[in-house]
Amino acid sequence: MKKSIRLSTCALARFSAPALSVLSLAVAASVQAQGIEINPVVVSASRMEQPLSQVLSSVSVIARADIDNSQVATLADLLQGEAGVEFGRNGGPGSTTSFFLRGQESINTVVLIDGVRAQVDQIGAIQTTDFPLNQIERVEVLKGDVSALYGNGAIGGVINIITRENKGTPKAYGSTSLGSYNTQKVFVGYGGTAEDVNFDLNVGQDKSAGFSTMNTMQKLLANSDVDGYKSQYALAKLEKRISANTKVGVRLNYSSSDVDYDTGASFEFPTGTHNFKKNKESVSVYVRQVVNSEWISSLNLTHSEYKYDDALNGGPWPASGYTNSYFRGRQNTASWNNSYQIQPQTKTVFGVDLSEDTFDANGSLSAYALNRRSIGTYAGVTHQINKLSVQANARRDEFHQQKENSLSGGNYTANTGLLGLGYQLDSFWILTGTVSSGFSAPTVYAVNSNANIKPEHHHSQEVGATYQVDDVLMRVVYFQSNAKDAIIYNNAYRYINSDIDNKGLELTARVKFQGYSIKSSVTLQNPRDVGQNLTQARRAKEYGSLDVSKMLSGYELGARLYAAGSRRDSNFTSTTLPGYSTMAFYASRKIDNEWTARVKLDNAFDRQYQLAYGYNTPGRGIYATLQYQPK
Repeated sequence: MKKSIRLSTCALARFSAPALSVLSLAVAASVQAQGIEINPVVVSASRMEQPLSQVLSSVSVIARADIDNSQVATLADLLQGEAGVEFGRNGGPGSTTSFFLRGQESINTVVLIDGVRAQVDQIGAIQTTDFPLNQIERVEVLKGDVSALYGNGAIGGVINIITRENKGTPKAYGSTSLGSYNTQKVFVGYGGTAEDVNFDLNVGQDKSAGFSTMNTMQKLLANSDVDGYKSQYALAKLEKRISANTKVGVRLNYSSSDVDYDTGASFEFPTGTHNFKKNKESVSVYVRQVVNSEWISSLNLTHSEYKYDDALNGGPWPASGYTNSYFRGRQNTASWNNSYQIQPQTKTVFGVDLSEDTFDANGSLSAYALNRRSIGTYAGVTHQINKLSVQANARRDEFHQQKENSLSGGNYTANTGLLGLGYQLDSFWILTGTVSSGFSAPTVYAVNSNANIKPEHHHSQEVGATYQVDDVLMRVVYFQSNAKDAIIYNNAYRYINSDIDNKGLELTARVKFQGYSIKSSVTLQNPRDVGQNLTQARRAKEYGSLDVSKMLSGYELGARLYAAGSRRDSNFTSTTLPGYSTMAFYASRKIDNEWTARVKLDNAFDRQYQLAYGYNTPGRGIYATLQYQPK
């Protein structure tokens, strides 16, 4: 185990050192190259458009080109290695996945899809961990507490997913992939602009025979069978301009997945088979109005539902046994958002978010039905005074939760705020700093587990420095956070309140140098459960990545290294997951203006590692993709 930890730390040092050397060279010389966009525009940091180099919070951007090159299977794999982002997963694609932003609990991450907050389930799990990558145009990852902008649960940060949208003459597009573990993917779409209507429709299917997700040397009662995965999805978007200043639109989203898995539980037989089916659907209607040259207003109404069916040995639910249960959730939301430019150097945002959720479950462990209503009002301002930039945000959220046919529940009210300052030292350097407060309301399952559970309150601070010149953008951020009454799951299998803190350093770089495109990140942190005197489970104290690509004789060739230190597996045991590193190689070539061929060798050195104790991860694999994308 100690050897594995040393190897991981050495790997981290090996890739961070050359990355810093490249940065020092790039400062002296800037050369145009193909590949990554150095300073893209982002919207999540303040709810207004800003160049990445000007945002006061820590933000990562993953563009469509990055997604294509990565050829990864899931959103979690795509985000792995971004500064401040970790995840745990019980097996392969489609399995239970938890995001940890800035070391926070997985319930403290908010996901937006086209600006609309995504639904969570009864345990607060994000409903987009298996969001189809083929449908994504770009992803913005906002790290750190932004509850003052996005409300409940935005303590760790925000993952903002912007879906694909074709412009210009309507055209078809698509891709197909084949690879190891009998992986097969197909995706087709059609979209564009016809007069005053913009539309896009795409559908796809991913499936894999998979691998045995459990290590039978560690979990002796686990079934050693192969655990497969299949998903199907569709997205439809239609937007019509009804006047020079008004647009109306509708979005329809559907996805389903079917996952085989194992538990290895002591009370089960090794021949037991588990299957988890998930269905998600949502419909949104919206209107966007340019009121005048200073004021833009938008209103969005969304209805979404999820259905989980968890079966053991193919038996119908409800029935006796460990799982054999179903879970249902429905959500209705309304969001009114406004941006107003008071003067050229001063912009404001303000709005209201309304949400009504219902959850119910039936099974052998526990059954419940619960309703939750919330209202959030917010306002913010950004202002530029010569070399000084200021961002201030405030928000008030009110929650009411009630179990059906019961007096238990709770009312929660939270006032949160954020203040950020930036100072332009010269034409290259910007110094930044933010302080913020946040909160997280108990999830449905937490309330059902412990009627006395309290909401979590949070305070964080960070300071940073950004360097930007032509083909170089690099940033260093020091952060610290403290949570009082953090909501955690303890070794007595119930939710309790505790205190947690984290402090650390993030280093990121995006560089184009002598034909190379380089992305690197290193995160050093110390996430601790102070109340239980434990390192937080499945969080490494050090991790990072290095991605280098170059155009050579018409081919784009690249390599990506990821490394992470050791992690405590859970709050229940002292088991430690060893540190590890993996390497992937990828290549692509444009056949013509419409067709591109891609290939990837994943986990090239066939490293064995675990993201959760007892659960295997994919070994070496090779994958090929043929992509059609007319210009």
